[in-house]
Amino acid sequence: MTLGDAERDAAGAAARAGVAVRAVDSVVGLRGVAELFSRVWDAPLVPPMPHDVMRSLAHAGGRVHGAFREGQLVGASVAVFGPPAGASCYSLIAGVSPEAVSRGVGLALKLAQRAWALRAGAVRMSWTFDPLLRRNARFNISRLGAVGTEYLVDFYGEIADGVNDPETDRLAVSWDLRAALPGSTAPADLRGPRAPAREDVPRAVLAAGPAAEPVAGTMPGAGSSGPGRLRCWIPDGILTIRRTDPGLARRWRLAVREALGGAIGGGYQVTGLIEPGWYVLEKAQAGR
Repeated sequence: MTLGDAERDAAGAAARAGVAVRAVDSVVGLRGVAELFSRVWDAPLVPPMPHDVMRSLAHAGGRVHGAFREGQLVGASVAVFGPPAGASCYSLIAGVSPEAVSRGVGLALKLAQRAWALRAGAVRMSWTFDPLLRRNARFNISRLGAVGTEYLVDFYGEIADGVNDPETDRLAVSWDLRAALPGSTAPADLRGPRAPAREDVPRAVLAAGPAAEPVAGTMPGAGSSGPGRLRCWIPDGILTIRRTDPGLARRWRLAVREALGGAIGGGYQVTGLIEPGWYVLEKAQAGR
């Protein structure tokens, strides 16, 4: 993956999404981005990313990207750089307006971030997301090819919005900016050409029971080599579950923390998804 490839990918994704992606650095423009984030996260009183903070980040060398369709802001992202020696950058936040979801805007923003980061000398980007959100998991792991490397318990503490759990667990991912995007046409195992044969199905460390409740599987023993691959279920529609059955939502949060967090703590990484809702974990490779 060269810088030219990344720039062409970004331009193509923007064209397919019908948006123009450009840097936003004016106060007026950043206020618009802050308002967009407030709508996406249902946080009218406290913006997830205030305009003045974004203004400072942009001034310090970070980048706020905005995706515009017919002059209207429909998505945005914010990224900053890590230590120069690490050749890495960090994506702080990205969001797409509800009316523009599933139209390629998120991919256009992420590929614009990638081109910007490569141009500035980065080779890797990291960020966090709620591991219970299937849509985000598909996008980050399957569509981009990022790898889940760390499970962070209650990373932000409680956030006053209409999306998050009281406990804000996050999955940290690392994205190799030089790697080509994985194939996006496979219907089952989105990181490979087909669903695994039954004898190759990874061991389940968490599954769903008959009442859609979490059911713990078998975790690798401490100190054992363990199987090469594991899988961990995440439920569909967790945002609805949080509104209608907070108790069940909390059970899922704690179960995923125990299973997914425990596996990652034991030396596994999230490397793929098997539809409809299985994380696939593999033993971490040296240097990855």
